Amino acid sequence: MTHFLLCLTIVFLFFPFSGCMKKVPPPWVSNISALTPPIGQEEIFRIPEGDRITFKEALDDLHLARVIFIGETHDQIEHHRIQLKVLRGLIESGKEVVIGMEMFQKSQQPILDRWSQGLLAEEEFLREVQWEATWGMDYPLYKGIMDEARDRRLKILGLNVPRELVRKVAQAGMENLSVEDKERLPGMDLGDREHRAHIESVYKGHEGGLARDFEKFYQAQVLWDEGMAENLSEFLSSPEGQGKTAVVLAGNGHIVHRFGIPSRFYRRMPIPYKTIVLKEWSMGMGDDPMLAKSSLPLADYLWITHPTPPEKKRPRIGIVLREEEEPPGVWIERVIPKTPAEKAGLLPGDRILAVDGNEIKRLRDLHDAIVQKARGKKIIMMILRDSLEKRITITLPSLEN
Repeated sequence: MTHFLLCLTIVFLFFPFSGCMKKVPPPWVSNISALTPPIGQEEIFRIPEGDRITFKEALDDLHLARVIFIGETHDQIEHHRIQLKVLRGLIESGKEVVIGMEMFQKSQQPILDRWSQGLLAEEEFLREVQWEATWGMDYPLYKGIMDEARDRRLKILGLNVPRELVRKVAQAGMENLSVEDKERLPGMDLGDREHRAHIESVYKGHEGGLARDFEKFYQAQVLWDEGMAENLSEFLSSPEGQGKTAVVLAGNGHIVHRFGIPSRFYRRMPIPYKTIVLKEWSMGMGDDPMLAKSSLPLADYLWITHPTPPEKKRPRIGIVLREEEEPPGVWIERVIPKTPAEKAGLLPGDRILAVDGNEIKRLRDLHDAIVQKARGKKIIMMILRDSLEKRITITLPSLEN
């Protein structure tokens, strides 16, 4: 009996109330959770230690890297300000910098080169690169970075893969591509279990869209990452890329935990790199699953930023669009679930003819028509569906939504 009690005591000493224990978050998550307003301009944390550091200290660390991946939330003004600050800091420290951007496709490289050489006015550049169709976010968010590249004659590297190839994979899967399309695929690694689990959590918000099932959706996401990693490694391995430091700007989803672009780049080209994730502050952000749901560190650095005020964001109704040249027009490619567009009854395949009486021939026409309207107001959209014109009333999201 005594022997049994002794063993039981030892068990409790080593495993105290294990069934009731709450998982302790990493130190960096605890430090970030302790942040309270007002948020400063340099809320930079080194991970996994969780130490708060200055911009100068971060820049000193970055100086040793050949590639710096900076993740963003696309519509956050502060994220682009910080990206520009990092670019300038590296240049002033003597680095020869090239800017790799998710926002452009590799096929657009000649246009990007003409921009960097100062051979295109801004309006010409936006028209030739088809900004509204290629990316669609407000151009002023990226204007500072683009102007810096032109003024300093910095190369902008278009990293993204053709949209139509991603669309085909999302719809039909890699195995059903044509022989020609299969030859366009980069080397694909679909075996990262943590990455798959991460993407599966994202997939829940995309069901009902282009991806008919998770496997096709996952293949499309990996195609994005592998394609950008391959385009980056090819450039840095080329004579033009020798001695260059690449600053890669992409959405946080391509950077977090390093298993998007960074690890796939490193598989091709094992050189030193660093990752920075930019994230806007919010109440209770320590509970954000993005911060601690993986056993891998989020990034090398996490930079907490001021959120963009809602009134400075373009109202979005929840549609993914496609612009065609012949005949010129705008079609709905996908309707995001639980958005004003879905509530109004818009469907994939609808062609947008007019908004509030203004003819729509280009994506820019549509964006201009919507941005002029106040939040919470209604717009009247004329669409063509099954050869019949239909009138749709959509309520723009309010500031609260």
